[in-house]
Amino acid sequence: MLEKYLLAAKEAALIGGQVIKENFLKVKTKEIEEKSEKDFVTYVDKTSEERIRDYLKSKFPSFAILGEEQGIEGDSGLIWVVDPLDGTKNFIAGFPIFGVSVALVDRSKNFQPLVGAVYLPYFDELYYASLGGGSFVNGKPLKVNKKELLKQCFFCYGFPSRAKRDLNLYCQIMLEIFKEVASLRRPGAAAVDLAYVAAGKFDGTFEFELKLWDVAAGTLLVREAGGKVEWLNFDPDTWTLDIVASTEQFFEKIKQIVDGKLKS
Repeated sequence: MLEKYLLAAKEAALIGGQVIKENFLKVKTKEIEEKSEKDFVTYVDKTSEERIRDYLKSKFPSFAILGEEQGIEGDSGLIWVVDPLDGTKNFIAGFPIFGVSVALVDRSKNFQPLVGAVYLPYFDELYYASLGGGSFVNGKPLKVNKKELLKQCFFCYGFPSRAKRDLNLYCQIMLEIFKEVASLRRPGAAAVDLAYVAAGKFDGTFEFELKLWDVAAGTLLVREAGGKVEWLNFDPDTWTLDIVASTEQFFEKIKQIVDGKLKS
């Protein structure tokens, strides 16, 4: 049953990715809109989501769709969750770390991802996973890293430029984790970060004030690659959450630092 959903997620991600490929380095400054302070969108985000929605509705008309640009449509228990261009600021700047994220989640099981796909257009890499079916990139199985020492690990992180919490709190978390690991990086696209954790390029990530569409597919990628992921402070009414993901060996340590600071 999940196979047909996975095929649809992969195809939808590729459809959105084609829009992004065709327009990379072509968006003019006057074509960039500011949805709110420091929150940008372009016609590329909108076109990508429109085409993904049209495709998914043609395949599964009874399913709901939640997308970053157009919100929720439908009331089915099964929801397609779409980020048509994760890493818009990177895309605008010409920095090639961005992607398309498509997942199918089950509302009745706390929005558990059933299938997911993350496509990185610039690198032509399609990451995908299904529940119980493993995690892959371009047909190659993925496994998280198995490093023995936290001080050898590479982590990435992210927090919004429009943070609702005090930014000093995030800086404290970063500093505490920075002392424990070999390196911290901020690529600027949560879906890509999670795909890279699944691929072993990073050993983990911690990110704040995200939306469900940022993490739904990536969460499944990491879990099916043998890692652990937890959504903290998830609000199903606003789709907002914090996330910790890493290899199993170091997960509790990182979660303890993040959760402890958030609750302090």
